[in-house]
Amino acid sequence: MSRIRILPDILSNQIAAGEVVQRPVSVVKELVENAMDAGADRIIVEIENGGKTLIRVSDNGCGLSRDEAVLALERYATSKIYTKEDLFSISTFGFRGEALPSIASVSKFSLVSRTKDNAIGTRVDMNGGKLSGVTDTGAPAGTMVEVRQLFFNTPARRKFLKNENTEAGHIADTLAGLTMGNPGVGFRLVVNRRSVKSYPPGQTLFQRAQMVLGKEAADHLYEMQWPETDEGGDSVLPGLCIRGVCANPGVTRSTANRIFLFVNQRLVYDRGLVSAMFQGYRGRIMKGRYPVGAVCVELPWDQVDVNVHPAKREIKFITPGPVYRALSLAVEAALSRGQADKLSYARAFMAEKKDTPTPVQVALKSASPSEKKLAPDLFESVSAPQPPPVYEVFKPFPESLKAAEPLEKSWGPVPETKRLFHASPADYENQTSGQGITMPLRIIGQVLNIYIVVEKENHLILVDQHAAHERIVFEQLLKRYRRMDVQSQSLAVPEVLELSHKEALLLESIMADLAGLGIRVEPFGGTSFIIKSVPVLVEEKHVGLMVMDMVEKISHANGLGPKDDWLEHALATMACHRSVRGGQSMSLKEMTALVAQLFACENPMHCPHGRPVFVSFDARSLEKLFKRLV
Repeated sequence: MSRIRILPDILSNQIAAGEVVQRPVSVVKELVENAMDAGADRIIVEIENGGKTLIRVSDNGCGLSRDEAVLALERYATSKIYTKEDLFSISTFGFRGEALPSIASVSKFSLVSRTKDNAIGTRVDMNGGKLSGVTDTGAPAGTMVEVRQLFFNTPARRKFLKNENTEAGHIADTLAGLTMGNPGVGFRLVVNRRSVKSYPPGQTLFQRAQMVLGKEAADHLYEMQWPETDEGGDSVLPGLCIRGVCANPGVTRSTANRIFLFVNQRLVYDRGLVSAMFQGYRGRIMKGRYPVGAVCVELPWDQVDVNVHPAKREIKFITPGPVYRALSLAVEAALSRGQADKLSYARAFMAEKKDTPTPVQVALKSASPSEKKLAPDLFESVSAPQPPPVYEVFKPFPESLKAAEPLEKSWGPVPETKRLFHASPADYENQTSGQGITMPLRIIGQVLNIYIVVEKENHLILVDQHAAHERIVFEQLLKRYRRMDVQSQSLAVPEVLELSHKEALLLESIMADLAGLGIRVEPFGGTSFIIKSVPVLVEEKHVGLMVMDMVEKISHANGLGPKDDWLEHALATMACHRSVRGGQSMSLKEMTALVAQLFACENPMHCPHGRPVFVSFDARSLEKLFKRLV
């Protein structure tokens, strides 16, 4: 007797179902995509018990005739492709002909459909993959598919399903993603006979994104597109078009589940697209946080391969480089446009959950007893302190600062960067001209020796002094590096670094690039290196730690990413080690110069590591805090 056998159709369909139908959300995705392929503009999804008891998907698409309805349940029966050439230019969501027979093999399945030309519809019933009846029935034009008792005949698979709320949540999230990529189609989700979500037809992508991404993100979304004009494009990949929305960097998540990616309207996951989106947010988002947004990539059908996995969630671009580059540019341009209104942009950083402590609350919690005395309880009986002096900053530079005491008298000789706090009138004029800075602003004072309090354009602004100075120094270093006029100074006592073998190989590979930054490193035998010179703007005591930070960051990234990325990381590390720290008391003149130079920066909104430099409260926000507005 032969040990090799051909599997029965029912068993082979159940095996295929294991790849296509992993849980109830897989059924919903396949049926909704079939409905959209049928041209439906209104789709209703009904579920009970998280989809384990019932999944019903109804649409007003073109429908199926009697013969087509019966044939559609045969394995590999499809209307989407006919030749092998079609397989490499797929323009529909489905194409394999596996979904319906796979679903029917693990459920009690029924399909009711009618075309607009027929007066009578067709009903097809199946039980565990076995055809149990084909009858005529009355039905509206379109198709309705019912899936009951999912996995009833494969109890092992049913046992691994999660509870009702978890499965329903997966369905709601996936449906939300499908609606985002198809804003012209109307969707309704009914859970346990109660309508929980409705997306009207005929919406724009921006309108649909506001509904899907939630209230927190809705007011802080920026539209993005590439090319920015109809005449633009990519000569390497003609026909490429990117549209979408991205949220303000103040609206982030701890996971990537609010990044919706679509390629030719298909909901997909592609690590390259996610990385390209991060590239657009570079310098604006903190490490460990994920942006929020939706990306719709449109390109010729033959430039993308969707036949990678049975679930059709993974895709491959034939030429991925131009796609990733275009997405990065689109995100960066959208955020730059949003950043034009600096105060509105900064308000998004206060759009956190109510239980998230504010920066001031965090600082108070960690403040020393002496610092806490500066913020007594509101109900304590204390003498009213004198209001802090208010310093007005107008252009040209105020006369009172023109006569300011030279910095060297109070601090002694200092490197050039420390002069930032006491910039000369000429420096101030040069750095603020043409930057679109709106005057006046008022420096009110310093809080907890960490934040500078500013009033500007009817907004109350809290500036993180360390982040602000870090941004100023970073841009100065970056400009000098681009001009290749970085000035170095030799160390009086060269510093020796002891590294691991992997770190030594990495440092040796980037020594030439470090020299371009003004850091001269030479081998010192074995895995030891010696630092001989550093940029003028860097204090000698920070050199070893700074170089180690650079090596660790590059090692953590496994050497991946463009060269410019880690070079900017290196400059950011240099700026961080050189900047004024939180907890350092600053005079009014120092705060004034710091804030003035901050608003003259190209990107004053974020420190080089992505943290916000300042947050702002408009009058309405303050009134709501004090319950003047409800």
